[in-house]
Amino acid sequence: MRSLKAIIAGNSLAIFLTVVIVLPVTAVLAYALTSPLDTWMAQFGTWLHNRFEWSFEVFDTQERFAKIGFAIRSIFIAVGVSFLYFWISNWLNMGLARYSAKSSIGRQSNIVEAIQPWIFVGPALVLLLLFLLVPAFSTLNLSFREADGSATLRNYAFIWDPAALGYDQFRFAMRNSLMWLILVPSACISLGLLIAVLADSVKWGVIAKTFIFVPLAISFVGAAVIWRNIFAGGGIQAQELVNGSTPSYQIGLMKALLGHGADNNEPLYSLRFWGNFFLMWILVWVQTGFAMVIFSAALRGVPEDTIEAAKIDGANPIQMFFRIQLPQIYSTVLVVWTTLVILVLKVFDIPYALSANDDDKLLLATMMENARNNWSVGGDSVDNLFAAIAIMLMLTVVPNMIFNAWRIRKEQREMGH
Repeated sequence: MRSLKAIIAGNSLAIFLTVVIVLPVTAVLAYALTSPLDTWMAQFGTWLHNRFEWSFEVFDTQERFAKIGFAIRSIFIAVGVSFLYFWISNWLNMGLARYSAKSSIGRQSNIVEAIQPWIFVGPALVLLLLFLLVPAFSTLNLSFREADGSATLRNYAFIWDPAALGYDQFRFAMRNSLMWLILVPSACISLGLLIAVLADSVKWGVIAKTFIFVPLAISFVGAAVIWRNIFAGGGIQAQELVNGSTPSYQIGLMKALLGHGADNNEPLYSLRFWGNFFLMWILVWVQTGFAMVIFSAALRGVPEDTIEAAKIDGANPIQMFFRIQLPQIYSTVLVVWTTLVILVLKVFDIPYALSANDDDKLLLATMMENARNNWSVGGDSVDNLFAAIAIMLMLTVVPNMIFNAWRIRKEQREMGH
């Protein structure tokens, strides 16, 4: 009789081959059968164009509505193929398990349980391979190539060389990115913990948490526009009043509170070096509500027995938090930290919306956009330089990935014991 491992491997291969053949054929047939929808949508667009006498060309309308039709049927086909995948996989898994181990219910159960997780994880792994690992290795290879395809280290030497760019652009971007990675998650977590603890101790805490959570619903560009008006300078343009007698100036709220007049017209986020902290504050303002909600839920999960025991032992509120509550939500703090680190690495909108792209405020993401617009090194070598910058951006998150992998393995070992 074949071993259980051989049966599981054979059944898995059969399911894989069946799905790989059936699903693409089904998808192609679905697209072929639903292709008239594009024509119908184009005709519907033409009718709307004539009905409402739109100003642009009829051809443009037909193209747009045909694309809309294609998008609609693509969504339905994708959802249908996904459901079909899980149905076929589960049906084959159960059927092959019964066929391979007819006389043993226990062996059937073992086969199903061994294959079932991979049915759900499989699509995610395939997508991860196609859209993350393959592009990552392709970018890594490109970063070590010249425009003609020959191997080189000059791309990394170029971005690190201040003389090549005229100033130390890349090192500024690395410094600022590391500052954001350290300070923004730290500030969000500290403020989120503080607000979660204080808000839960007062009756109107729910209202306070609601107002603090609201900025999370605002886009980064919207938040940047809001704080631009607060950090704005004054005296950019004099505006005469209606009677023409007294000039007035647009002065940001923070500038007004500091007593700066029209002569001091530099926005706070444009200050050399210190402007970085005003840009960071915008992201802290947006994300503090996220940290607060997660920590508030985690604190509610702390067992009341330990809190009551600490009170009986005479612990004050500070000791209660640092010695009882915080250690029990440590894993939650690490999850929030990881989420915020990943978010910070993707920050582009805030400095770009404020045009805060001076060399001392560049991040790696904004540096890539700045390089795309301003660098001129000839040929296709700019793409190789972009790849080198992208690899350096990826390297900034590697320590966080290593730490989280170590933490997960440690927790699994502790659970095993």
